[in-house]
This record gives sequence, structure tokens and C-alpha cells, in this order.
Amino acid sequence: MRDTLLLNADGNPLSAAPLSTLTWQESIKLVWLDRINVLEWHEDWQVHSPSITMSVPSVMIVREFVKRRTNTSFSRSNVYCRDNYICQYCKQMFGHKELTIDHVIPKSKGGKTEWTNVVSACKKCNNQKGNTIVKPYKEPRKPDFLQLVNGVNVKHIDHDIWLKYINLDSEKKRA
Repeated sequence: MRDTLLLNADGNPLSAAPLSTLTWQESIKLVWLDRINVLEWHEDWQVHSPSITMSVPSVMIVREFVKRRTNTSFSRSNVYCRDNYICQYCKQMFGHKELTIDHVIPKSKGGKTEWTNVVSACKKCNNQKGNTIVKPYKEPRKPDFLQLVNGVNVKHIDHDIWLKYINLDSEKKRA
């Protein structure tokens, strides 16, 4: 379970896919060691030891800026984020477990497993398409970091207070 949102020193998530989070145990340890700043606390969640009671952080920010990677790794999760969890054939939104990766040009016809040849597809559409070439809803492209941030699905946001800190508009203005 993801319990604490971790932000970079500029106030943006350290990573988008997956969203940068810590377990509650990791967040308590960092607070105890005074290595991080807490922006928000879980209002109704405290942990107890024999000698102290401590609230659990909901949102934390690192003290020194961590440089982001400039490249985007190819992965199933990142393809889903790029496509906003939308099947590129029927245009319906699905959960992570209901999607598959489809090769636009099938592997049997020389298609490669790369950003420009794979799309998110629901299981039904992927089975119907089979070994044929069908044009997807959107042409697959290699995304940059901001495109992946835009693909972060609210289903992956565990606490409503996090929405206050996932400000995509400010990311776009800086780019």
C-alpha cells in the first residue's frame, strides 16, 4: 500500500509512473531521522511505541532537488500511462489488469516491441485484432516525461490530499 506521497524539492512528484510514494514505515523513519520535510499529515492516523505517539505523514518533500531522468523507460505501465489507460481500438478506459499490450504491426509480420509499435488494448479488442494490422485510435509515439505525468490515472492516487500536490499545469509551464 502506498501511504506517503514523496515530492521533489520543487514540489513536483519525483516520478510519475509509478507515482513516487513511500510506505508509512519509511516515512516515519525519515521524519525521525530529520531527513525530510512534512507538508501534510494523515489527520486520523497515528502510530504508537511504548514511549511516543506520532502522526503518519501524507505528503513529504525532499530538502535537496533530485534531478529527473530525461529518458522514459519502455514498460507496460508506461505504455498504459502514455495511452491514459484507454484501449486504442474501442476508446474505452480500463484498469491496469484489464489491459494488454498490442503490437500494431504483429511480431509475426516483423513488428518490434518498441514505443512506436505498441499500444494499450483491452483483452477483447486484442483478441479480435489477432494477427492483423489495424490502425489504432492514436499513433503510438515515444512519450516524454510530461506526457507520462499526464497519463497518471487518478485510480493510482491513494489519498485525496495528494491531488493538491499533483499539479500538471505547473509542469507544463516549466517545460
